[in-house]
Amino acid sequence: MNTNRNSIRDRLAGLEADALLVTKLVNVRYLTGFSGSNGQLLIGESDLLLTDSRYEEQSAREAAGCPREIYDAPRMSETLGRVVQDRGIKRLAVEAHHMTLSFAKAMRHASGVELVETTGVVEKLRIVKSPEEAASLRKAAAIGDAGFNTVLGRFRDGMTEREAAAELEDAMRRAGSEGLSFDTIVAFGESAAEPHHAPSERRLAKGDLIKLDFGATWGGYHSDMTRTIAFGRADDERRRIHGIVYDAQRMGVEAVKAGVACGTVDAASRDRVEAAGYGFGHGTGHGIGLEVHEAPSVRKESVDILAAGMAVTVEPGIYLPGFGGVRIEDTVLVTDDGCEVLTNSPRELIEV
Repeated sequence: MNTNRNSIRDRLAGLEADALLVTKLVNVRYLTGFSGSNGQLLIGESDLLLTDSRYEEQSAREAAGCPREIYDAPRMSETLGRVVQDRGIKRLAVEAHHMTLSFAKAMRHASGVELVETTGVVEKLRIVKSPEEAASLRKAAAIGDAGFNTVLGRFRDGMTEREAAAELEDAMRRAGSEGLSFDTIVAFGESAAEPHHAPSERRLAKGDLIKLDFGATWGGYHSDMTRTIAFGRADDERRRIHGIVYDAQRMGVEAVKAGVACGTVDAASRDRVEAAGYGFGHGTGHGIGLEVHEAPSVRKESVDILAAGMAVTVEPGIYLPGFGGVRIEDTVLVTDDGCEVLTNSPRELIEV
């Protein structure tokens, strides 16, 4: 039986619940392997994956080790209510952040069960990656690297940010990516002053810095990487800003190690940027896995402690309105004596 589901089963007494209903889809996937767009997992004395008829074959293939029940899509709450009643469940733990009020009302009406609100039950298991998960993260990162290396040869005078984003996304797809980790960020020149700029019709010109923030997926796992390059010869000021961020990012990566507080990693990057007279408003990084943003949080105020097997990003930046900006980001896997950097494209200032 799935060891992660057993770990949750062992926690039910502490939750004062007879069972846990998992409704967050990435958590269902983590616990069963099922990747469809509709699924609920009941963990109690025994487990049950519920989904609708669209996914009968897919769920049989992906969640072969978990009993299943297939229902008609409009009868989800009714089916769940019957299952809960049949199993004699009186107190049902639910993922409070992922259950709507209307669904909670329907569940109570269908079964009379008492709902126990929980947060982070499955996420606490997901925070440390297994060797298999780490392999998927490496593959996703390698695909992102391949996409970046391909797109370096495709920049041309006058192309738009949207065109560049399409080129990068196409390159990752052709390299094997299942999809995008998030909406690709491509920012030319002054647009790079926006940390999360949406690609526009802004056209590329000589002397522009190009900020690229992108990610690939493999086996449901995400990569996340940012590189800032120059189109043509970069002037001294842009080189200087890039150099500060390069140093800050390297210092942050070097601070990553099992047992180190996430706030310490943030400080390692942030202190270098602030010592140069700049700052950045976002955190230095975040956890990554089945979601592109998950625990732990690599921020100034974070109390999270790194452990071997966690995957995090390190991504300081400098953003200057009217001038542009620089961010450099890697995905890394925490080890006992440091970290394994998964995204390996050059971080130095490349001129194309």
